[in-house]
Amino acid sequence: MNRKISQIDKDSEIEKLRIRVKELEEREKQLFERLRHNESLHSKVLDALPMNVFLEDPEGVTIFVNKQVCKEHGVKMEDIVGKTVFDFFPEPIAERQREIDLEVWKKRQLQTNEVETVFQGKKIHMLTGKTIIHLEESQNDYLLGFGLDITDLKNAEEKISHMAYHDALTGLPNRWFIKSCLKSVKPATGIVDKMKGVLLLDLDHFKVINDSLGHEAGDLLLQSVASRLKGVIKADNVLARFGGDEFFIHIPQILSAIDAFKVSEEIINVMKEPFNIYGHKFKISPSIGISLYPVHGEDMETLIKNADLAMYQSKEQGRNCYTLFSPLMKDKAIARMNFLAK
Repeated sequence: MNRKISQIDKDSEIEKLRIRVKELEEREKQLFERLRHNESLHSKVLDALPMNVFLEDPEGVTIFVNKQVCKEHGVKMEDIVGKTVFDFFPEPIAERQREIDLEVWKKRQLQTNEVETVFQGKKIHMLTGKTIIHLEESQNDYLLGFGLDITDLKNAEEKISHMAYHDALTGLPNRWFIKSCLKSVKPATGIVDKMKGVLLLDLDHFKVINDSLGHEAGDLLLQSVASRLKGVIKADNVLARFGGDEFFIHIPQILSAIDAFKVSEEIINVMKEPFNIYGHKFKISPSIGISLYPVHGEDMETLIKNADLAMYQSKEQGRNCYTLFSPLMKDKAIARMNFLAK
């Protein structure tokens, strides 16, 4: 009887062990499936990112890349894993990247950079980042990097900046460009101070043409004038549309007022040729005002104001001429303003 009970107990224990083993096998299977699922999920997440993601060991050897890296290089993952940047980039670029890697390993913190490079014959802008990650399971460290192509964003920024600082009609720099980029006319410390010239010109009787032929004809005329003025000024000069039918010219280096006079004479000469708009030929002349740095002002705003007063004087003298600013013009303008205020 005792033997039977003992055998039953043994059989029961064996059955329990079998059930336990089966439960452990099922649990292991579930854990494996979950691990495989997570690994697949993580891989799909990394592959879905519209950026390069890669992992390197301390020697710079690649141990993982996502699909975007393979796509951009036009190779398979097995062609990249086990290799370094020296296998894919020109030596100067590869050396620079390795220097950045070593700096990241030294500081052990995220470093980001915007870089401009040529890839497959095309200039691109990249936002790159690198940091160090530590795996507790293996106690190993790896360099995790990413690269995002921001070329389209950079091009859009440049386009917006160009639109903000350039005249849509003529393509010339506009008033905001003058106020922002030419705000300071003073030379940097240590640089020899040189005289500069500011010319402000207005088209005589432009309103008559605009009113008689229409605004579209006026726009075509302004474009033609801008084209002629471009042919007069030198490469280091700045030609801008100041607004309406007014144009601005900045001459960064002149020896004396005579240099500004020569430019003004060239402008008057180039404007003598009749313009042809919608089959109508007509002449239009400029009235030009000149101010000089630092004689007539030490900032762009003052120089423009004084050039404007000189331009007004040119109109009073019969138009189609140029006038150099003098302090008497400011006194005359103040007297005129006081008379109108009465």
